[in-house]
Amino acid sequence: MLRLFGHFVPIKMLALGLLEVLVLGASVYYLLSTGIHSPQILGELRGQLGQFSFLFAGIAGVAMLAMGLYDSSVIADYRGMAIKVLVALALVVPANIACTALFHEQLYESANASTFWSIKAPLVWLVVILFTRVAFGFANRQEFLKRRVFLLGAGTQAAMIRQMVAKGANHYFTVVGSFDPGGSGRGRDRRATEQELQQASTAQPTADWLDIVRRARASEIVVALEDRRGLPVSQLLMCKIDGIQVLDYQTFWERETGRLDLDELRPSWLIFGSGFARGIVSDGLKRLFDVGVSAFFLLITLPITLAAAVLVKLESPGPILYRQQRVGLQGKPFEVLKFRSMRQDAENAGAPQWAKLRDPRVTRVGAFIRKTRIDELPQLINVLRGDMSFVGPRPERPFFVDQLSEAIPFYRERHCVKPGITGWAQINYPYGASLEDARQKLSYDLYYVKNRSLFLDLVILLSTVRVILLQEGAR
Repeated sequence: MLRLFGHFVPIKMLALGLLEVLVLGASVYYLLSTGIHSPQILGELRGQLGQFSFLFAGIAGVAMLAMGLYDSSVIADYRGMAIKVLVALALVVPANIACTALFHEQLYESANASTFWSIKAPLVWLVVILFTRVAFGFANRQEFLKRRVFLLGAGTQAAMIRQMVAKGANHYFTVVGSFDPGGSGRGRDRRATEQELQQASTAQPTADWLDIVRRARASEIVVALEDRRGLPVSQLLMCKIDGIQVLDYQTFWERETGRLDLDELRPSWLIFGSGFARGIVSDGLKRLFDVGVSAFFLLITLPITLAAAVLVKLESPGPILYRQQRVGLQGKPFEVLKFRSMRQDAENAGAPQWAKLRDPRVTRVGAFIRKTRIDELPQLINVLRGDMSFVGPRPERPFFVDQLSEAIPFYRERHCVKPGITGWAQINYPYGASLEDARQKLSYDLYYVKNRSLFLDLVILLSTVRVILLQEGAR
């Protein structure tokens, strides 16, 4: 894993992205240059053809990133990959038309840049994607390309890592061995299945396990111990000096999953670990980003906003905008703005309610604007006011915040940053409407709070395109 501005990026997926952009750019350039038979004209246009080829390849790469085609989970999911490729194609085609119009005079000299180039370029892209993905899928299954991880522990934490490998949820590492210093496997019974516990190694003499690590050619040791009394510090230090990386369980879990394990989270890890960096410059850049992006989206979505307002008003009596109190930065309440998507009497029963799948309180227009996230557009005004950020944890109602804070540890810590219209939890987890959903989403929210940066905000902003187009998690 490569850590860019605090966010963990899989090196394999980064390499795949660069490879696809380079291969696509080179393929387009080759096709265009072979259509020019005059060496003199080719020499004059070589630079412009190269610019067009790699501009198109770069835009195609951004479209694939936005559609989640560089997420590790999509590699083994061929059906999901096919759907995302088709939706990305709908983004690539207009991008190719725009690039062609920009370089029309230069491309006119190439026989390959005819009126059918709007079809040819996306076809080249599809062929490149097919080739690189098949090759990458084969290489990704090879054990020698995976990081070799040795587990120090045989309890709950070690079982969770083994479970990740067994489910095929991670393609970047393999477990090559484990050792339980205490020999008791304390903490095994909480989340581990019987089969996983049988796979966990039994105790071996302390003098032997260091030799086992070396013979297994482990590149990392993960300290997955619930009780660290009796930790073999001297042996771990020797491994560290030998160039073997030593990580604690929570850091390893955060890096591999993009979230924190709430069941194993300790305040000391948050206090002494990295992250939570803030300053005048970073806060100022974040505010400029929020204002710029919100103003841009307010402008380009104005026709959609006006149409939605008219449809909401025509379908059912009541106000166009729905104002609701939410909890913001440092726990301070504010009024969030949304297009009304439910009947006016949606909560006449009394206490606030979680939204349900096919909720009968939702109107027909409301169902559409909720699925397409159009109901969230008025929150751009909240961002300009400073109540919200464009990217951040979703704001929740005070009634639910009080309930969730009592049931879930570290829940109030998500309020140390401004809430957002979209967030890391929104692009990684479906719509939450239960206590367990809130726990899962918090594990992603805390990752964002800990590692937030403009780079991560841009990644989330691009990935939100996928969530909207594929209607992921909408209710």
